[in-house]
Amino acid sequence: MKGFFLFFVLLASLLLSGCAGNFWKDSSADQAKEAVVSCPTDANTALACLTANQKLSRKEFKSEYKMVSAKAVGGVDADILHLICLSLHEYATYKQFKAGMETLAKYIKEHPDAAATLQGIHVLMQRIDKEKIVKWAQSNKNLDEKEGLESENKELLDRNEILEKAAEQDQVRIRELQQQIEQLKNIENIIKNRER
Repeated sequence: MKGFFLFFVLLASLLLSGCAGNFWKDSSADQAKEAVVSCPTDANTALACLTANQKLSRKEFKSEYKMVSAKAVGGVDADILHLICLSLHEYATYKQFKAGMETLAKYIKEHPDAAATLQGIHVLMQRIDKEKIVKWAQSNKNLDEKEGLESENKELLDRNEILEKAAEQDQVRIRELQQQIEQLKNIENIIKNRER
């Protein structure tokens, strides 16, 4: 009797909590009701585009960028996001990258509902821009140092060449002086021989 009572209490608690009810229900009907519809954000669109265009050749990229930049003038959101995506491509010039960053900033201002998702991409683009500027400044510094060293090296080579020519002239002068000394010795010997 206790076992039956315990079984009855357990069954009643399962029914009241809904666990047993779900066991007996058709689960496919619940799955259809629970389907989640997601709408991609502008950031997802731009990043998916970046992934899709990753393997473009340089020639394909130039063609694609030219076509999309012409379309983006019309102001269609998809074309603008595609242009932003292409400005992040590895073949994009610095000018194209800067234009994409400015376009993204303008897009965020015009679409405040998308700002939350696109702001992260904008921050990353600003960071990339700063890194490019630092790299450019370092490259210019290195180039200046290289030009300075090349100039100094040229001066040293020119000076070395002058010194080598001077050394050659000194050697010629030394030979001439040695010949003169020999001639003077010969003259001295001749004079000594005459005096005897």
